[in-house]
Amino acid sequence: MTIDIDEIKKAEAAKARAAAAARRPSAILHRTPFVPPVAVSAEGINVELADGRRLIDGVGGAAVASIGMERISQVATAEINTAVLGMGNKRVIKAIKDQAEKMSYIYNAQCSNEAAEELAHLIIEQSKGAFELVGFVSGGSEAMEGVIKLARQYFYETNQPKRKNFIARNLSYHGNTIGTLELSHHLSRRAPYEAILDHEHFHHVSPAYAKRYKKPNETEDEYVNRLAQELDDKFKELGPDTVIGFVAETVVGATAGVVPPPKGYLKAMKR
Repeated sequence: MTIDIDEIKKAEAAKARAAAAARRPSAILHRTPFVPPVAVSAEGINVELADGRRLIDGVGGAAVASIGMERISQVATAEINTAVLGMGNKRVIKAIKDQAEKMSYIYNAQCSNEAAEELAHLIIEQSKGAFELVGFVSGGSEAMEGVIKLARQYFYETNQPKRKNFIARNLSYHGNTIGTLELSHHLSRRAPYEAILDHEHFHHVSPAYAKRYKKPNETEDEYVNRLAQELDDKFKELGPDTVIGFVAETVVGATAGVVPPPKGYLKAMKR
């Protein structure tokens, strides 16, 4: 009779993890109304949970990215050009390890660092002229909070203090800080904080959601023109010299699913 000691150890470890999870509730203040399962390891697209179950990460977390997989697969279409790397990629792990051994942290008010400088130059080179400088933050909410502050600061520094209004869209989501919730129009996320949100300087117009809001006899061009006119009217209502900017997602995610704009919409909004 052959006894596989490794398999016995794995089974015992799985039981121990499950028992520990059952005994000890989570000490984390989670963003969900339920306590999520605890992930203990991951490889490729597979995520192993503390109770022994295995999940497939089918969308890369929040449909953004999944970094890490033994075998790299490429997804490339006319609409999508994304590297789906998965978890456990040896090259990614080595790069993280090498950088941590070389220098794990430097306070960016004192010094820049080689890795950040290299990445910033790469982003600028690949942006086809869209960017001149890069700022690194920890996530989307912080990035959009920075957009709000930087845009206001620009007009403050150029002696245009009257510019204090932002225009965004209904059914939009730009982040979960107070400032980005004010810019957003994600009703369920805003609801608990409506009483303290700034309604004076953050304004909203209709979403670009043809499936729901285009009129039955309206062409796509007519729909886009109607939305452009609504935005123009909002500028006039607030006073064109008081508006800092119009903020819109190129593809709506959190509030309406994956919703691209109608043809010609973004160009019409720029005009």
